[in-house]
Amino acid sequence: MAICDDCELPIERVRGYNSGDTVICCPCGFLREKDLDINLRPLKWEDLELVLAWRSNPEIYQHFRLQEGPLNWSEHVEWYQSRDTGRHDFVIEYSNRRVGVISMGPTDEIGIYLGDFSAHGRGVATAALEWACARFSDRTPLLAEVHEENKASQRLFERCGFEQTNKNGSWIEYTYHS
Repeated sequence: MAICDDCELPIERVRGYNSGDTVICCPCGFLREKDLDINLRPLKWEDLELVLAWRSNPEIYQHFRLQEGPLNWSEHVEWYQSRDTGRHDFVIEYSNRRVGVISMGPTDEIGIYLGDFSAHGRGVATAALEWACARFSDRTPLLAEVHEENKASQRLFERCGFEQTNKNGSWIEYTYHS
């Protein structure tokens, strides 16, 4: 089975670019064809310091279900090293800059945040979420939880085809069917 040169996940249908030099999956090919200047790649050790800064920003973690304050380095490294093998975390790159993270959990729950606020309002999160829905279409239904005060994320998930299915306290549950 081939591996996508962009997202580094296995692919069944191979799509060649640059005269066959590059092998990418259809969702990554879509991002290239649309010329969105957006790329998604696996989270790596060298990304951890920046991701820690994002995850420790109260404007970001206020919308996280399982985090109530800034993280320290050892907590962050422990999280990174103990992630479930069925979990996939991707860095969202826009104009060759790391601007956010999108994750797919082992039980098909999806999460996304843009840590670089200059990327807000440019379609980056929409393109990344559409990419994830296409890349993980074999795992549908996909699930998401959004805090009731996070109106931007509610609009994002609804724009990308997620439907509100339940409300659990202050959390709205969304489901996506391909």
